[in-house]
Amino acid sequence: MEPSEGNAWFYIRDHQQQGPVGTFELKKLLEQGILTAESFIWTKELEGWQMVKSLNLFPDSMVNSRMKEETPRSTLAGDWEEVKKDTYPNGRPIVRYLARFFDLSLFSLFLITLVSVFSPRFIVESSGIAIFMFSLVLYILVEASILSIFGNTLGKTILHARLRMVNGEHIDFFTALKRSIFVTAAGMGFGIPLINFICFYFSYFDLRKNGRSTWDNQIGTVVLYGKVSFARIVFVSLFPISLLVAGLII
Repeated sequence: MEPSEGNAWFYIRDHQQQGPVGTFELKKLLEQGILTAESFIWTKELEGWQMVKSLNLFPDSMVNSRMKEETPRSTLAGDWEEVKKDTYPNGRPIVRYLARFFDLSLFSLFLITLVSVFSPRFIVESSGIAIFMFSLVLYILVEASILSIFGNTLGKTILHARLRMVNGEHIDFFTALKRSIFVTAAGMGFGIPLINFICFYFSYFDLRKNGRSTWDNQIGTVVLYGKVSFARIVFVSLFPISLLVAGLII
């Protein structure tokens, strides 16, 4: 492909999806050997992650000649699968769900504590499902604000996931708001029992099939993933569960 100067490139290094960098920076990374012919890169003009050697990048520079001088590619299927895992071609639905439920649980805890102080009657007279749905809808504005100000949520940060625009820019408030509404409606069914499980089911297999969710494709955003330790997975998983158990006991 012919690289455009305006392209924002993402790349895999040290088992992390990194970027964005511009075309000039990408060229320098290749020239310096930080990225090699075996490295995976992606930009919005590509359907999925591609190895550098599969693309005809910078044909008039010394980058291609450097790649030809590198050691021959491995023919071992195990090596290929090991490298391919870092691109997460089927997305990471579990990581995304855990991050969202962690953020929602944290926000719900804060909201319930705040409402309990100023209007305890509301908490007593409302059902758990009603409180959850109320938190879910209100969180749309909160999440959009957090993403536009900090660039990420706490749950995503803990699980090494980052949200970016496909052009490499940080997400703005109105784009984040549109995405939050889309996720809450199509991905979670506004928390309505049974409908939310149907939405979870279809969004899960949509992400597994295409590698990117429908809303990310429509809105022009991309989620980058990094390697996550088992301890982080356990912590993020147990937090909402502990809140649920505490709520049932109380």
